[in-house]
Amino acid sequence: MEGALRLSISVEVSVYLDAAVARRGFGTRLYQALFSTLRERGVHVAMGGIAQPNPASVALHEKFGMQKVAHFKEVGFKFDQWLDVGYWQIVLSDPTRSIN
Repeated sequence: MEGALRLSISVEVSVYLDAAVARRGFGTRLYQALFSTLRERGVHVAMGGIAQPNPASVALHEKFGMQKVAHFKEVGFKFDQWLDVGYWQIVLSDPTRSIN
C-alpha cells in the first residue's frame, strides 16, 4: 500500500470511572498501563475526546503529556444539554521511525 494512509498506528483512548472511585489514582494507574502497552506495540499517536467542561479529565490527559489539538462546539449531547468536545493527543513513538 505504497502511499496509502495507515491509521492502524493511531488509537483513541478513554477512561471512565464511577464517581464513587474518582480522585483515588485509578485513572492514573489505568493510563500508565495503557500508555506502556501502546508504546510496546509501536502505536504512534494516542488521542482522546473529552466532553467539556471536565477539568479533572483534562488534568489526567495533560498529566500524561497529551496536548489539546481540537475543540468542537456542541457536538455532544449529555444530561439534556449540548456539550463541546475537545481532543487531546500525544505522539508516543519516534516520528522519524519507519513503519515498514
